[in-house]
Amino acid sequence: MPVSRPASGTETALLWSVAIMCYNEQATLQPMIERTVAVMRKRAEPFEILIVDDGSKDGSGPLADVLAASNPEVRVLHHPINFGIGSVLIDGYRQTHGACVVILPADLQFAPEDLPAAMKELEHADVVNITRMRRHDRFMRKLISFVDKALIRVLFGLRVGDLHWVKLYRREVLDKITIQSKTPIIDTELLVKAHRNKAKIIEVTLPHYPRTAGQSNGGRPMLLIKTFIDLIKLRFTLKM
Repeated sequence: MPVSRPASGTETALLWSVAIMCYNEQATLQPMIERTVAVMRKRAEPFEILIVDDGSKDGSGPLADVLAASNPEVRVLHHPINFGIGSVLIDGYRQTHGACVVILPADLQFAPEDLPAAMKELEHADVVNITRMRRHDRFMRKLISFVDKALIRVLFGLRVGDLHWVKLYRREVLDKITIQSKTPIIDTELLVKAHRNKAKIIEVTLPHYPRTAGQSNGGRPMLLIKTFIDLIKLRFTLKM
């Protein structure tokens, strides 16, 4: 199932879209973009990179504009305030145009150089779900993820090695799904609905790197509560 090139003459002539999630990541944004551009240019396939700046206050926004001005494949979407990761994910999927799309964090915990391995796997699937190798996160985040995965197995019958990490989607899979969630549960909603639409989902394990700068914003109590509520809502809106 090779990744096919869309018809030329339209925005969807782009084969790959890479969205970069950015909130106060000034220290890592430039190397992240430069390394991603280098990796994608080596493939000699049409691509775009969309930086989604979620209301950063540390200078990431102006830096993103400079990087876009220096690289024709890069553009920026600025949120006027910090809307949260849910809005970033929605824009990463809906405001890009490639036949295949992936959303990466700007913090370099996923190395752009590892992306081609996952892109190759997409030739044989509709969705590639990346599992973190030797996850470099705090114990509480690991515990929350463990409970989250257990709930997904119980509520939806879906077994995955990782939920809230990097995923590659074929555009036609995304186009069949209406996103209802507003929190990070969007990751779960997309996987569950893709699974129920008979999409072929495969997993690949790739390295996870320690954060070297900035601060993680996941795991906040209010966000976790909203995410849990969204998960329960999703369970009752989907037919078993």
